[in-house]
Amino acid sequence: MTTQVHIQSDSIRKPTGPRTPDSIGLSATRMALGFLGRMSPEKAGRLVNHMAFRPSRLPMPSRYEYLLDSVDGYTQLQHGAYTIPVYSWGNGPVILGVHGWSGAGIQFGAWINPLVEAGYRVVLFDAPAHGRAQGERTDLFDMAEVVAKVAASVGQIYGILSHSMGSLAVARAIADGLQAQYLLMLAPPLSVHSVMDNLGRQLALSSDVLAVHLRLMEEQFGTSVWERLDMENLVGSLTQRGLVVLDQDDKSIEPAQSERVHSGWARGEVLRTRGLGHHKILRSPLVLDTVLQELGRPDLH
Repeated sequence: MTTQVHIQSDSIRKPTGPRTPDSIGLSATRMALGFLGRMSPEKAGRLVNHMAFRPSRLPMPSRYEYLLDSVDGYTQLQHGAYTIPVYSWGNGPVILGVHGWSGAGIQFGAWINPLVEAGYRVVLFDAPAHGRAQGERTDLFDMAEVVAKVAASVGQIYGILSHSMGSLAVARAIADGLQAQYLLMLAPPLSVHSVMDNLGRQLALSSDVLAVHLRLMEEQFGTSVWERLDMENLVGSLTQRGLVVLDQDDKSIEPAQSERVHSGWARGEVLRTRGLGHHKILRSPLVLDTVLQELGRPDLH
């Protein structure tokens, strides 16, 4: 296994001034769940379970919104009762972007022009209950199914770009048969269990309340949910070459989790950065240039 190490540093500014609406909302949610949890862990756990599968929408307009006006292709896929928007730019081998939880396809906007200029076709989509897609609820199995459905609609996939929990959905889709020659994972979490543990810390949940939520997940998806959405199990299906990118200042996904994903991936390399956090990693010139070099020219494939 080869390892690629680079450090990219940006200045890290600590937030100052008044609290944001998001931080106030989180504090209020913690207080409400704490009070309800003391009264009834069962009710609080059921409420957490209800909330956990309802992602928030990416604020619009996004940084790369203008690129949606220059798409070369736009389709809508039917997924159950909902429609999924699919956008494409350029011609050539297909590079599919898979966003994370509460994200949107256009978050890969920084990649579009460089990949198109390099001779690739970029395909982005919004998962159910994300971006411009319909729906209010989704889960990682649902997202994995949509990844496979989008891939089937555009033909052979050469490479996949994935971010955060989208990496779990992609790994699940690959284990279920999706083919790709190259895979990029930006800040991949270790497992859905680790994601739920992080949710518990974020919401300051008691162990009793979190246990109710986890029990309900097993009732919804089966007791094998933890194994089926665990990167240490899924990396065995990753036979393609690729790259894990992790940032030492990521506050959403612990870098140690992404390190463990890399350590189990036989053909995966690693790029370590600093100062980008969880979202700037999506538009880092260093990351983009590294991937473009690894992908090479389409006419040489």
